[in-house]
Amino acid sequence: MKITVSFLLLLLVCSVSTGQPEMETQACPQDIHAVLREMTASLAQLKVEVTSLQKENQAYAVKLKELEAQGTVVEKQETEIDNIKQRLEVKQVAFSASLLADGEGTTGPFSTHTTLVFKNVFTNIGSAYDPNTGMFTAPVRGAYHFEWYIGVHGSNTAAVLVKNTNHIFAAYEHQTNGFGSSSQGATLLLEAGDVVFVRLWINSRTFDNQNHHTTFSGHLLFTV
Repeated sequence: MKITVSFLLLLLVCSVSTGQPEMETQACPQDIHAVLREMTASLAQLKVEVTSLQKENQAYAVKLKELEAQGTVVEKQETEIDNIKQRLEVKQVAFSASLLADGEGTTGPFSTHTTLVFKNVFTNIGSAYDPNTGMFTAPVRGAYHFEWYIGVHGSNTAAVLVKNTNHIFAAYEHQTNGFGSSSQGATLLLEAGDVVFVRLWINSRTFDNQNHHTTFSGHLLFTV
């Protein structure tokens, strides 16, 4: 910018001085050539500086990509660590509950198959069992083991373990007099989100009291 202004001023001076004697006007062409040489040298220097800046920018761009790649790796590692923590947490799944929260009584008979809601929860590690619905929901794909016990006074009883909508095993007891009980167990391969519960068979009844005769328990054996 300074060079350009100087060059313009010089041209202006030379134009004004055209009416001056010949000796005074001879200096103008020489001054113009000097300014042109200076401008050429400055432009060459600017070109070198621009080239240097371009190289620096390219180097910064490469470094930025490297840092972004490193950031992506760190994010992936953090995500993997979080996944490992979650898997370790869901491996701790176990529950056990009895039918009645307090007192004693007989549940049933019902005119349809009815889900038993085991309200007296002793253990619910991982919170996979819901005492409001009687449903166990698998938090992760794996092998789970379940056991259920039913007690009855002087009657027939049958309780079925259900996976989603499929009947798995049934515990059955026929008692004409006094108290009797039956139990069953099963190991199931569950996908995350599968539900497991115990269903009282139609026209059956079950008994429970403070001794907890009717129970439902389960735990995760291992993930797969």
